[in-house]
Amino acid sequence: MDMDCSEGPPLDISEVSETLLIPLYCRAIESGSKDPLIIDKKALEITQVLNESFKGSDSKLHRRLSKGRMRRLFGKQLVVALCLRTRRFDRYCLDFLERNPGGTVVELGCGLSTRYARIGDGNVLWYDLDLPEVIGLRERFFDETENYRFIRSSVLDLEWMDLIDDRHGPVLFIAEGLLMYLHEDDVRSIVIALQNRFPGCELACEVVNSFVVRTLDRRIWRRKFQRDHRLGGEVTFHFGVTDGEDIERWNEGIELLDEWTYFDDRERKLGWMRFLGRSKKLRKTQWIVHYLLH
Repeated sequence: MDMDCSEGPPLDISEVSETLLIPLYCRAIESGSKDPLIIDKKALEITQVLNESFKGSDSKLHRRLSKGRMRRLFGKQLVVALCLRTRRFDRYCLDFLERNPGGTVVELGCGLSTRYARIGDGNVLWYDLDLPEVIGLRERFFDETENYRFIRSSVLDLEWMDLIDDRHGPVLFIAEGLLMYLHEDDVRSIVIALQNRFPGCELACEVVNSFVVRTLDRRIWRRKFQRDHRLGGEVTFHFGVTDGEDIERWNEGIELLDEWTYFDDRERKLGWMRFLGRSKKLRKTQWIVHYLLH
């Protein structure tokens, strides 16, 4: 049973962690749209509670969110794109659990993901991992159970892997909107550690193109990125790849299974963004890669 979340303190998390608000509010907005790509009742519930906390916030972003200005803040296409991304990660999990009934799913950098509430069943063992401050926020809205557990840790502190009970079955690790905020050496360490600790596991993760990282290295573009998305000055991308095969080359036994871009579903709701999919370079600006780690 979920916790009573009718009241709670104002949001007190870092600027990077605060990016969790964007996909959360996008899911809530899309859930109330015509022909929604995703229906997320829990996201609607959480945003309603947060809006009460945000009314008196010093943050301009919080105040605007509390007034329902999400679409004006981030744009219709971003709402659609992030919900397409979420739906794709849902499908990776559902496909994995269909192939591995009773398997284990670990969501890295979970933020305020509501994925377990949407697709979890009584058989899966599910872990949501994030920084202690974020898990503390999650505890306002979710209860842990025997099959649904929280890990309070930075993904960079690899000791969290000791908390995963892989005796429950094969393991799928997912990282939605996480790896681009880390540095390449750290991402490489995580992937190889997963390969060594959980041989045969799968990893589905979102990546950005290296040219995006290089662009954001320039102060003028980094400031524009932060301003356009209402992000703090600490928020930028550090890790990028040019193709899914880049990570394959890190170690023998890392096998790319498939890739997915925002344009693969031919979603009409993307509007003008669909034209970006015609460019080979722009098609893989930000996309999802799926690996088997032997």
